[in-house]
Amino acid sequence: MCLSVFTACSQKSGDTSDVTDNAGITVSVTQKDYNHLTGMPFEDGQDKNSRPVAVMINNLKIALPQYGLSAADIIYEAVTEGGITRLMALYSDINDIDRVGPVRSARHQFVEMMLPLNAIYVHIGSSISANRMLNAYSYQDIDGIYLGSLAFMFDSEMAKVKSSEHCWFTTKDLINAGIAKNGIGTKNNFYPAFDFVEYGKDETIPADGVAVSFTYDYSGYANVGFSYDENTGKYYKYAFGAPHMDAGTNQQLAFDNVFLVLTEVGVEAENGILPDFAFDSGIGYYFYGGRYEKFLWEKGEPENPMIMYTVDGEVLKVNPGKSYVGLLDIEQTPTLNVSEEVHTSASVERVQ
Repeated sequence: MCLSVFTACSQKSGDTSDVTDNAGITVSVTQKDYNHLTGMPFEDGQDKNSRPVAVMINNLKIALPQYGLSAADIIYEAVTEGGITRLMALYSDINDIDRVGPVRSARHQFVEMMLPLNAIYVHIGSSISANRMLNAYSYQDIDGIYLGSLAFMFDSEMAKVKSSEHCWFTTKDLINAGIAKNGIGTKNNFYPAFDFVEYGKDETIPADGVAVSFTYDYSGYANVGFSYDENTGKYYKYAFGAPHMDAGTNQQLAFDNVFLVLTEVGVEAENGILPDFAFDSGIGYYFYGGRYEKFLWEKGEPENPMIMYTVDGEVLKVNPGKSYVGLLDIEQTPTLNVSEEVHTSASVERVQ
């Protein structure tokens, strides 16, 4: 088993060294002097060698409101069973995690996104396929099934009106307790999430067209919208027809980059319910600055990073900032609606 080394990066390079990742695999990685999740310069005092943290988030309507998402550097979203979606929030600095959740179980499509980033994986339970993948890589994680209240907190007030599975949260202190309990290493290296444009240099301008807003459906249950604000230079997210909010900060989720990754999604044969994502190669759309561009992508093995290319075959240069990545069944492509104006379903007044 071997990791394909990520070499196509336009950022300033540092020293090259052999490192061992959380799966026990030694690779040669060129060190970078920027945040690997955002492409931004490190903040003063930020530990450049700390592994990111990935937290699985419940995204059912009944589970709202959610906490801690506005602090995430990257959010992944993908459909799970029954047409619902789940989120995975990634943080480059564990100190940015105050209260995050509600926390739910692992799924293999998120494990495949998390592995190349060598993140400290935080979840409560897992599907059979996700558990098998974590075991195959001997991956040390923080699982509430085993750690319970040592690494997670139960909101008893919330439980008065919701089922208990919607009421579990975690914090940086609780995650650190789980790290200590399981003896998880926090200093290591990992691939950059994207091939970032060097901070302060000319930005990538998506070439295919204007995208002031766009909407699409993960399923008949879950719909998503984004609306661009030229004053902030960010896309603001909508879910279930309303602004997608972080209850902890009362902020609408906002992103510099939005990626829609299209792939074939089947059904896992062993249970006939959970979706089975194909991660060999495919197409997608990159949204930035009120514009969009089609791209190609390839991944392969679970431990390999997803690498994005322009339609001309060049590595896609991604602008620094926070990102959202939606993993969408290619059969849902007809639901994608890109507009040069604010779309009706995204026209709810944005909460400042």
